[in-house]
Amino acid sequence: MEFRLLGTVSVDTFTGPLPLGPAKRRSLLAALLLSANTPVSVARLTESLWDETPPSQARSVIQGHVSRLRALLTGADAAAYGVELVTLTDAYLLRVPESLLDAQRFEELLMMARQQREPGDAAMMLTEALSLWQGPALGGAFTGPPLQAAAHTLEESRLATVEELARTYTVLGEHHRAAAVLRPEAVAHPMRESLAASLIKALYGAGRQAEALDWFHRTRRLLAEELGIDPGRELADAYALILRGGVVADDPVVPVPAPASAPAPVSVSAPTAEAPVVAAVAVDPLVRLPLAAAPVVPPAELLPRAPRGFQGRTEELAALSRAAAGEAPVCLITGPAGVGKTALALQWAHHKAAVFPDGRLYADLRGFSETGEPALTDVLREFLPALGVPPRRVPESASAAAALFRTLTERRRLLVILDNARDSATVRALLPGGPDCVTLVTSRHRLEGLIASDAARPVPLDVLEPQDGMALLAGVLGEERVLAEPVAAQRLAELCGGLPLALRVVAARLAGRPG
Repeated sequence: MEFRLLGTVSVDTFTGPLPLGPAKRRSLLAALLLSANTPVSVARLTESLWDETPPSQARSVIQGHVSRLRALLTGADAAAYGVELVTLTDAYLLRVPESLLDAQRFEELLMMARQQREPGDAAMMLTEALSLWQGPALGGAFTGPPLQAAAHTLEESRLATVEELARTYTVLGEHHRAAAVLRPEAVAHPMRESLAASLIKALYGAGRQAEALDWFHRTRRLLAEELGIDPGRELADAYALILRGGVVADDPVVPVPAPASAPAPVSVSAPTAEAPVVAAVAVDPLVRLPLAAAPVVPPAELLPRAPRGFQGRTEELAALSRAAAGEAPVCLITGPAGVGKTALALQWAHHKAAVFPDGRLYADLRGFSETGEPALTDVLREFLPALGVPPRRVPESASAAAALFRTLTERRRLLVILDNARDSATVRALLPGGPDCVTLVTSRHRLEGLIASDAARPVPLDVLEPQDGMALLAGVLGEERVLAEPVAAQRLAELCGGLPLALRVVAARLAGRPG
C-alpha cells in the first residue's frame, strides 16, 4: 500500500488504486496525509475543502467523507500496513508509516543524497527522488488555501531538487545531462532566474554557447517586459561567465551532508506560501568546496561464521571464483540436501573478504524448510539497515524496499549470499543493483529461470571424495581416533554417502562416545 501526494492524490494497493471518488474526498485525504500521525482539526479540514464560506453542513460532509475513506481503507486491509483513521473529539488522525507516503520517501532520498561522498551516488538518489513525481502535487483534489500553500511548497522542493541534480551533473562534468533536466523546467517556469542561470551555464559547459546566450537574452527581455526589472546577480554572473570565456568548474565537490535529524514533513496546519521549504543545498558549481565530512557507513556484515572442519572442494572453490568474475555475476551452487552448498558459499565468502570492501550480506531464504520462507520485506529489513538505512526508514512495501536496495548497492562492491532458494522469482527480487556486486545463490533446484534471465552461472556440487570424507571425520573426532580405526572410519564415510552433513551428525554423536 502506498499513499501518493506527488501527482494525483491516490492510494495504490496490490489490486490497483482505491476508488477515492470526488475531489473533496481526495482533499480530505491530502490534508490528513500532509499532517500524517498528527491530529487535524475539523476547522482546518474545513479550510482545506472550501476556499470560500463553507456550507452550514460542512461538518456532516466531512464526517461522510471520513466514513467512506475509512471503509475503503478497511476493505484494502490497511491495518496490516499499520494504517488507521482515528476519530478524536474535534479532529481526525491518520496513522500511517512514513515509508508508505511518497512525499516522505522523497525527503528521505534527498537526505540520503546529501550524505553521499561520491557525486555519482548523489545524482542517482536525486534521480530516484524525482522519479516519485507523477504530475503536479495534490492533483485531482479541490485545493483550499492550506492545500494550495502545501502544493506550492512541494513544487518548490521539486524544482530545488532539479537544480540540485543539475549542479551534481555539473560537478561530474556531465553538462549535457544538466541541460537536459533543466530545459523543461526553465520552459515551464520562465520567470525563475535560478533555473535560467543554471541552464545557461549547463548549455555553455556543454559547448552550446549560442544557445546559452540566446536563453539569457530571452529571459532578460521577459523580465523587462513582464516585471520591468533587470536580470538578478545569478543570471548576470552566468552571462558574464560566457563573455569572459570562463570555465564551468567540474572539480570533485561533495554534497553538503544533511543535518542528523530528519526533515520535518510539510504540514497543512501552518501553510506559508511566502516561505516555501527549499529542499536543496545551494552549491554553486563555480565555487570549489573542500571535502565535507560525510557520515561513514561501516561495511555491511551479516555473514555467519566460517564453517569449521571444511575439507576439500578445491575444484569447486576455483569454479566459484571463475563464475564470480565479470559484471554483476550471479553464481548458482546446486546440489542435493546435505551436500555442503552453504558451507562452500561461506568458505568462499570468508576467503574472499578483501574483494568486497563494502561488506557481505547473507539471508537464509528457507525455501525447503517446514517453517516456510521469510517475506521479502523481512529479508530487506535485515539488508537495508546493514547498508546504513535507519530501521524506521525502511519502506513498508516490498517493491519500494527492493528499489531502495538496488539504489544503495549501485556503486558498492558487495557480496550477497541467498541461501536455500526455492525459485528464481524470490532471488531476482533480491539481486543488488551494482555491476561490482556478486551474488551467490544456493539451491537444490537448478533454477533454469535465473539462468535464462540473469545469466546465472551454475556450480554443481557433488558428494565428498572418500579422502575428504575421512578428513572431515578426523576434524570432528580427532585424527588419532580415525588413524586408530581407519577401516571403520572409511566404512562410516561410505555409509554416509559422502554427504558432509551426514558425516558431521554421525561424527558428533561418536565424539560423545569415546572408544
